[in-house]
Amino acid sequence: MKIDEKNKRKHEIVLVAVDDFIKTAQPITSGGLNNHFKDISSATLRNELNALESMGYFKQLHTSGGRVPTSLAYKEYVNTILNNDKLNYESIKNVLSSYEDRSVSLISTLSTLAKRLSRATNCPTVLVQHGLQNLTIENIQIIPLIQKDALLLVETNAGIIDDNMSLDPNIDRNSCVEASDYLTKHFKGQTIKYLIDNINDVCFKAGAQIIQFKNLIDSVADALISVIKTKCDVSNENPTKLLDGLNKNEYDDAKSVFEFLSNEDNVIDVIKTETNDLNFTIGDEKEQSKLKGGMMMSAPIVINGVPIASLALVGPKRIDYANVAAALKFIVNQIDNQKGGSE
Repeated sequence: MKIDEKNKRKHEIVLVAVDDFIKTAQPITSGGLNNHFKDISSATLRNELNALESMGYFKQLHTSGGRVPTSLAYKEYVNTILNNDKLNYESIKNVLSSYEDRSVSLISTLSTLAKRLSRATNCPTVLVQHGLQNLTIENIQIIPLIQKDALLLVETNAGIIDDNMSLDPNIDRNSCVEASDYLTKHFKGQTIKYLIDNINDVCFKAGAQIIQFKNLIDSVADALISVIKTKCDVSNENPTKLLDGLNKNEYDDAKSVFEFLSNEDNVIDVIKTETNDLNFTIGDEKEQSKLKGGMMMSAPIVINGVPIASLALVGPKRIDYANVAAALKFIVNQIDNQKGGSE
């Protein structure tokens, strides 16, 4: 049951109660709330807590003890934070100071930032790439390496995508240059998906013009097909930190978080990618939730208007949501600005 928008007192009680519980892990009581609501009697606060419990916002672990927040209360609390738009970016200065040290490779840059985000928040982070096929090609280079392999560099409107590819022993450096020029000429301004879908037709029309490096072009297509596949990369820079401050009852929640992260399909399924804002998911005690016992905050990574991935933080329900939201939003905004800022 949702809190009536006109009933501000119940809303404020939920916010204060969840905030206190996150900081102290102490059960919520009317006496404890009296410190924040001095103009409301203990009897009235008890009645409000009883009402909120019946509405599903709190539950009692023991009949004689205080209450703890449910998923519904956490959702109310986090939605208020996300809608407030007054996040404290001072708490993630370490991420800010290290951002300039980034790789030329787009995927390496995103992976590095996901790791630093994990380090800054003490939460596991998840990077799911899923939209690279929509990037626009600006230049293609095939660089032969010593061991008869080659480095494929595809410059796009969001940065450089790179991958190693096998090289036929009969292919020389000059063929690599000619193939690079040919692919750039025919696919500059097109998406990676367009190249993959149309490369055979383009090569067929070229005929003898590309016969000496046709196998090389096929290898480029195979490499790009591998690159654009949906991939899930979990970073957990401080695995023991996730357990810091948790009470005995919360260790099972932490265990469920690690179990969730071990299942790539579940992670990809839970991450939301449909908006340009922060998304929040929390496990529901009453359902067999894939994220039961934990929370996930995620945001799509968009560069030059193209969604290419999603970045998420995963942790137990009792966590510093304001800090997590600020760190995630900062990182996503920085990634969004990186290409435009460099031109």
